[in-house]
Amino acid sequence: MKELALMRHGKSAWDKPYQTDKERPLKAKGKKRTKKIARFLREKNFIPELIVSSDATRAIQTAKVIRKELGISADIKIEPLIYSGDEEDVLHIIYGLDNSVNRVLIIGHNPDFTELVNEFSDEPVFHLPTSGTLAVRFHTDKWENIPLAKKETLFFITPKML
Repeated sequence: MKELALMRHGKSAWDKPYQTDKERPLKAKGKKRTKKIARFLREKNFIPELIVSSDATRAIQTAKVIRKELGISADIKIEPLIYSGDEEDVLHIIYGLDNSVNRVLIIGHNPDFTELVNEFSDEPVFHLPTSGTLAVRFHTDKWENIPLAKKETLFFITPKML
C-alpha cells in the first residue's frame, strides 16, 4: 500500500513587499492552522516517511511546522517543479517516488493542488484552502502504478473543520 497526502501550504503573509512571490513566509495564523492539521495527522496516524515541498518559503516553512509538530525526522525533499510547474509535473514527481517509501506528504500551491486533490478525491473540491489536506491510500506497492490502482480516501481536512 502507498499513502499520499496532498497539502496546500499554510496561510502566507502579504503585508510586506517581498522581492518575489516565492519569498513570502507563513503568517502566524498560517503556522497555527498548520499545527492543527499536524495534530489531526497524528490522531489519524498519518505519519509521513518523506515530506516533499515546493521551494517557496511558505511551503518549506509549512513542511518544517508539520515535521516539528509530529516530532519526526522525516526528510524534507525540495522540489522546485511543484512551484514552477503544473499538475502534470507534480504527478510525475509522485509517480517517480522511491518505492521503499510508503507514506508521503507533498506540500504545494493552488491552483495545481486543487486540481490534484480532484484527481484523487471521491468528492469534488472547488477550492483547496491554505493548510487543506487530502490523504489517499492506493492498493499497490509501486508509486508508478497508482493511476491504475484501487484507491480510497483516508480523509479530507481543512483548518476550519477542526
